[in-house]
Amino acid sequence: MRQTLSTAILVLLLARLQAQRVIDITKTDGNTATDHTAYSAVLGQLYTGIKYVRLTAGTPFFKDQFMKAVLYDDEGGRYRSDAVRINLLENEVNFIGPDGQEMTCSSPVRRIILTDSISGASYSFIWGRELAPDDRSLEKIWFQVLVNDETSLCRQIKKRIHETPAYGTATTDEDIITTDAFFVRKEGRLIPVKSWDDLLNALQDRKAAITQYIHDHKLKGKSTDDYTQLVTAYNKAQKP
Repeated sequence: MRQTLSTAILVLLLARLQAQRVIDITKTDGNTATDHTAYSAVLGQLYTGIKYVRLTAGTPFFKDQFMKAVLYDDEGGRYRSDAVRINLLENEVNFIGPDGQEMTCSSPVRRIILTDSISGASYSFIWGRELAPDDRSLEKIWFQVLVNDETSLCRQIKKRIHETPAYGTATTDEDIITTDAFFVRKEGRLIPVKSWDDLLNALQDRKAAITQYIHDHKLKGKSTDDYTQLVTAYNKAQKP
């Protein structure tokens, strides 16, 4: 009886720890024990970029340059590639195949960790369905994970095309406009954060700690970095 109870407690603790992070890169289920090259498993179709021939400003991609990446599929399999970029206008993943051609991924990739080989910066992305399985409106949207902890902060980088008539011609020019939307994932719920006040309300259970942090670091809620700092501080704060 005691052994059964101990086993049950251990399972609950492991489940709780696993739920703390949006992306758990330490998972060993599926094929994660072995790294594969992305093109050995990720199917795709040729990417031409023809739909952006009139583009005069902006980009459909998170970053135009290709970066090294680790990609995770539905089964927890882990694949590596030296050249990946995310198209946030179409919510697609592009990669360079072994023949040097740019491809659009058609296999079920659910999590991506990009690494800029020049700056060393790392960027984590997760499929909306992983964040909120019951919200079908988020099913095919990539979210950047800014804080990956017990309470996480995610950013939806929204891209849309804005058309303007080209002077003296019958054609139109296209700009891609980028806006941000933030979400807090807390206690299994995904909470939209439309303003700095919304974020403060979502973190009210540690109000004294975050109020002090805002004062000490002079946060104004005017930047992504302010949002990231505050959620990070919230996770480090002692529970009241």
